[in-house]
Parts: sequence; C-alpha cells; structure tokens
Amino acid sequence: MMKNDELKDEETIDENTSKKILLSIILITILVISVISLSFATFQKGNFNDNSNSISTGNISMNYTEDTNGISITNAMPTSDEVGKSLKGVGEYFDFTINSTIVNNAKLTYQIAAVKDAKSTVPDSDIKIYLEQQKSGTYESVMDPTPFTPISETSDMGAPKGSMILRTVNKNSSGSDNYRLRMWINEKASPSQGLTYTVKVNVYGKAS
Repeated sequence: MMKNDELKDEETIDENTSKKILLSIILITILVISVISLSFATFQKGNFNDNSNSISTGNISMNYTEDTNGISITNAMPTSDEVGKSLKGVGEYFDFTINSTIVNNAKLTYQIAAVKDAKSTVPDSDIKIYLEQQKSGTYESVMDPTPFTPISETSDMGAPKGSMILRTVNKNSSGSDNYRLRMWINEKASPSQGLTYTVKVNVYGKAS
C-alpha cells in the first residue's frame, strides 16, 4: 500500500509539473504575440534616399517630383511674407504628396517635419517657412509664414530633436494629401552674401 501511495504521489507531482510547464509555454506565446502586434501597430519614418522619389514607411508614404525631398536657399535676398508666399521660380517651392493606407477601423497620425541641414549658415530666426495644402484644386495655407523653430526633443511621432514640426494630421480613412512648401529669408534680416540654408522634408507616423 505504501508503494502504491508513493506512486500516486509521484504521478500527481508529474501531472502538476506538466501543467505548470504548459501554462508557462502558453504565457510566453501570448507575450511574444503581443510584442509582435505592437511592433506592427507603431511605425516611424523609413529610409530616406536623396536618389528616390518615394519614401515609404508602413502605412504611409511621401512622393515628390524633385531630385531631393526638400528645399534650399543660396545667396537669397530678404523677402517680405507677401512675396515669399507666392514664389514660383525653379527651386523656390517644393511639392510633395503624403499617401495614407488605413485598414479596418485603424487610425493614423502623421507629422510633417523640416530637418535642417547641418551646413546651413543662415540663422534660424532669419528663415521663414510656409506650408500650403491642396484643397478643391487650389492650395490653401495650413501654416502661416513662421521662423524655423527647432523642437528641443524627439517628438512622439519620431521627428528628431532639432527639426521643426510643420503639421500634425489625424486620419481615419485612406487618401492622399498634396502639400507645397516655400522658404525665404525674413525681410528684417540683414542682407549677406554666401549664406545658405537647406531643409529636408520628412514624414513620421503612428497607427493605433
């Protein structure tokens, strides 16, 4: 009888151990699935290549027709906001399109950011940046002429420290947004020769 009782006890212990191992495996599997799901739900900018005309990052992409995703000023003279807002010469404005693909009931937030080239020599306060969005066939202002204002830390969307947030948009349906960016030197700045200022336009997004 003692041997039978001992065998039963051993079987009970083995059964409990097996249950604990199985439970641990299930919990680890659930944790791995959760981590994978979270990495698919959140994304930031992709690889930006000056030789490409399309920037893709998960459910969002930015297309442009120029050779690079930005705009540059070289030896420009101070300009009034009224004149700056209507600049139409070659290299005086930058057109780009942001395409959003949203599945089911997901929501998407994206940020447009201007990232200053480190070789720029014009003071930030002397630069004016102006953003328009195409609506009903015409471009309308979505950001008034504003001095370049760098953020002090990385944004929630992933825009890097030192960049300027131009616009934040919440989307709940797929679609395309067309934008036009202009940049000029503040009319109150002192005229100087040999100065340059370059920004690249990047898009950062997060799905929920």
